Amino acid sequence: MKILYEGAIYQILRCGGVSRCFSELIRHLPADCQPAVVGPANDPPSLSHPNLSYHAVQTEPSIGWMRKWTREAMQRQIAQRFESTVADLEHWTYYNGLCRRGIVRGERPLVVTVLDFIHETFPSLDPSGTHVALKHEAIRAADHLICISQATHDEMCDRIPAARAKATVVPLGTSLADVDAEPLPSQLVDRPYVLFVGRRNSYKNFQVVWDAWNRLRNQLPADAKLVVVGPPMKRREATDLNWPGDGSAVLMPNASDGMLRTLYQHSQAFIFPSKSEGFGLPSLEAMSAGAPVLVSDLPVMREVVGDCGYYFDPHNVDDVADLIRAALTDALPDRAAMVAAGRRRADSFSWDSTAQQTAQVYRQVVQQFSFHDPVPVTADPTLCMA
Repeated sequence: MKILYEGAIYQILRCGGVSRCFSELIRHLPADCQPAVVGPANDPPSLSHPNLSYHAVQTEPSIGWMRKWTREAMQRQIAQRFESTVADLEHWTYYNGLCRRGIVRGERPLVVTVLDFIHETFPSLDPSGTHVALKHEAIRAADHLICISQATHDEMCDRIPAARAKATVVPLGTSLADVDAEPLPSQLVDRPYVLFVGRRNSYKNFQVVWDAWNRLRNQLPADAKLVVVGPPMKRREATDLNWPGDGSAVLMPNASDGMLRTLYQHSQAFIFPSKSEGFGLPSLEAMSAGAPVLVSDLPVMREVVGDCGYYFDPHNVDDVADLIRAALTDALPDRAAMVAAGRRRADSFSWDSTAQQTAQVYRQVVQQFSFHDPVPVTADPTLCMA
């Protein structure tokens, strides 16, 4: 079976996040699958599979300021390359294609992955409504939908009831289980710290962690630290946060996978305060590495973390402060047992399982494909997460 991926995500996001998820999916597809990717020629992604073929297309003009005038021509070239590639099924990696081209129905069955409904929950992230419109059009156009969590599936069905008949839940896996840890930075050796990973804006809700941290600073051990992994901090953000110069808060931008695993392993706890998520992959990475996880009490986090986390109200600074204090003073209840349970739970989310379930969806969609009747597909329960 040959699967053709429209690789827009590799133009939108060069590494990490959703691009990592598709790279892991492709790498773990069964040996009888032949993945083909149409993706950017500039800075192509690092992909691997024994049967992989990569079709590079031009997505950037030779002169940057000509982008507006050359986009339509590049879109036509990409469409021609995509449509002329022989495949049994196509899977679009985002809600639009390379060079912002819209999803177009061809003669093959079309699969789309539904990630979340964050822009619907927080309209300020999409004031023009463009992102939401693209997503809803992609959902309408697809012959089958793969949702990355039951929570995402349920929200989709509430918002777009007609989508229920053509959707399957396929959970993600964890990418750090086989990564070698790097040495811990000297400034963190033998020092207790709580770890935050991710963007710091909007629904990611770093502000509640920061407010809790500032409330606690004089009540914690003198060597306790808050470690933040995420984008570099601009001067305005540092000023707004009143970022301290005393080393009590440590920013580590763009940490490697090996460093990230190390930071998880040595942390007193990983904290994930998001107000909304499609899956919450960092919590799974943290459990896999042996970190206690402090997480927002959201349906999706209950789904992923289960009984292996310490939950808090993401709007309540006192809740967050209490858990940070407990983590940094070795007062988390049943810490060792929770860490062990978290490792076991993380082991049940593997990319091999994700790829097997996805391949099963592909086979059934190809077999039952009809332009007029989108295909309801049920994942094999023996392959589903624990």
